[in-house]
Amino acid sequence: MGEITGVLFFVLSALGGLLFVGGIIYLIVYFTKDKEKKTSFNMNTLLHIYFYVVSLVSLAISMIGLVIFINALMSYKFGVPFSYNLQEVNSPIEIEGQTTEPLCFEGYPMEIEGQKVCFNNEKQKAEIVNGLSFFVSMIIIFALHKIGLHLVEKKEKFVWLKKIYNFLSLIGYSVVGIISIPMATYLLVNYIYFRPDSIVQINPPSIPVAISIVTIPVWITFLIKTLRSKEVIINK
Repeated sequence: MGEITGVLFFVLSALGGLLFVGGIIYLIVYFTKDKEKKTSFNMNTLLHIYFYVVSLVSLAISMIGLVIFINALMSYKFGVPFSYNLQEVNSPIEIEGQTTEPLCFEGYPMEIEGQKVCFNNEKQKAEIVNGLSFFVSMIIIFALHKIGLHLVEKKEKFVWLKKIYNFLSLIGYSVVGIISIPMATYLLVNYIYFRPDSIVQINPPSIPVAISIVTIPVWITFLIKTLRSKEVIINK
């Protein structure tokens, strides 16, 4: 899980920073442009903000679970080295005339593709279950908050909040896609054409590939929503 956590932490950190900066810029532009408009931040406004923020965050977190799930699935389809970093088995050490068994800092000694490496064969099953559970729980939270947003919008709609939500989501997922797509392509090409003989030297392409698979449809969805905004002028 370490390699997955590292990549996802980097992606989410970049996403969070960009969303924050993008939100500040959007708010400045919005209120500067519409100086004459009066916006009252009452409880109903705060409730709308709550639903939008939780929807945005829960969707992003649900995608992490889906990436973990897809990564584990691809290890069954394309092999363990495609999805996980592997370590060499430590050489036996003689202590007081006795030879110890080979040790692994993580996992257990086993043979994969004819090579002796350290790996926990329960890791794939655990990540399938945990990733799917993570995804389902977060997507339920996302759906419930979208329903709640739909209900409160029957009383009053805040178009500017919806535009901010779509704008920030578009920026965030486009950045993740721009990072993950070339990374996935690079690692995939190297895995197919320049794969080293030792599987412990392989850089697994599965995680960037999974991130790209998950991100691209969401990216396209928010791009379409943004283009359909009333403020977008299309010259026909």
